[in-house]
Amino acid sequence: MRQTGRMMSEAEALQALAREDPAVADDAKAALRWLTSGGGLEAISLLRLQEFLWYVLPTSWPMPENGHIAVARALSRLLALAGMERYGDVCASAETERIIAAYTCAHADGVTAYAKALATSHTAPPDTDLLAWSSAMGPEERAAYDACAAAIELALAARELRVGTSGWKTKRAALVERWLTRGTDETSDTWLSRISAERIDEWAHGHPGERAQMARRVVPRLLEPPVLPGEPLPTLRWLLQHADAGLRLTARHYIAPALVGEAVGMFGWGGHGSARRHTELDVFPLHTLRGLAQHEMGAVRRAGTSLVLTRTGRLMAEDAAVRWHIGTAALIGPDDGPDPDFTVAVREAALLVATLNAAPVGYEELAGRLTEVHAAEGWTSRSGSSLAAAIRAEIHVLRHRLRALQLLDEQAVAGPLDIALTSTGIAAALSALLARALRPRRHHHP
Repeated sequence: MRQTGRMMSEAEALQALAREDPAVADDAKAALRWLTSGGGLEAISLLRLQEFLWYVLPTSWPMPENGHIAVARALSRLLALAGMERYGDVCASAETERIIAAYTCAHADGVTAYAKALATSHTAPPDTDLLAWSSAMGPEERAAYDACAAAIELALAARELRVGTSGWKTKRAALVERWLTRGTDETSDTWLSRISAERIDEWAHGHPGERAQMARRVVPRLLEPPVLPGEPLPTLRWLLQHADAGLRLTARHYIAPALVGEAVGMFGWGGHGSARRHTELDVFPLHTLRGLAQHEMGAVRRAGTSLVLTRTGRLMAEDAAVRWHIGTAALIGPDDGPDPDFTVAVREAALLVATLNAAPVGYEELAGRLTEVHAAEGWTSRSGSSLAAAIRAEIHVLRHRLRALQLLDEQAVAGPLDIALTSTGIAAALSALLARALRPRRHHHP
């Protein structure tokens, strides 16, 4: 993006800089080539420049701190000669030097300083209700991210967006969503559809092994609209409806006995203890449902001696599609850490096996197969127990989640720990796998 003022072409600016100092011109030329991938000055955006200065330069150019700062200053001079003073100022800023210096203490310190600075950059596209950006992007997502950043920068330059004014962040998010949902060429493809296709393809083809083979077999079914009953997740709806009015808790913050009894009567849940099943802990499906809604879905929170709806919970209570999407995604759970999550990996693989099997899956068969899959992928148990024991524990967790959402066909199994899904359960498993495939990538591992 060009700016006002006396402008030189890239060649003219490099020639002028070479007359001033040939070594500086060489540094600037090398930095520009890396920054624009040969696309010239027109390819520069503020966000691209910040990423180059604050991450690429200090982590990818083998030279000391003063060398990195010299390159940044050389690029600053080149951009100033080309009439792009605002970008040049970023190169020569105290903030840039501070971030570069942070890498000399420790790589992690530099990355932290870079991430913190980038998070406050007004041109960085924010996450929206339509899309959360990956930190490990594929080429389509990166292209969309750059296009959205350029659109934000143009809107800021044209003063269509004014930083700090009331509602400006909401307007910025709306601008990003417009760019994500507009056609990218003569076809009807949008950036959002291309990102979705790229994420699904990476999920199914990005890694070798049996997990990816199963994923490829299930992909065609992920995109088929499910046939669902009027209320596919009745237990979740019940909990949300009570939380809307303030679901009563005991002094020790468990669900009140009267409501426990209501759930047992409505959903046919057995339990341990006396026949009256007075406490939440006596009815483990209810305890699991509450934990899912509170900690995985973020749908309810405790306020004094009541469970109340969060903003997300209110959307779920009002919209069956939102309730289905968030509720089914919780079967596998989030995977937002810097490293892959073992529990999530096991639940994902278990649902792949369950959806691909025409018949109920026996507990021993499932445990053996999952142990083979995860051993081949290099997983080990972090608890000190064997891998097989850790996987068996996760199968129990998954069964509890499925039962809490009434997705198990408990009449179709031969053994008490086998897994058979109802037709709604199969649709829920496919929905959970689709959410897993479409998740923002935080790392490059399965």
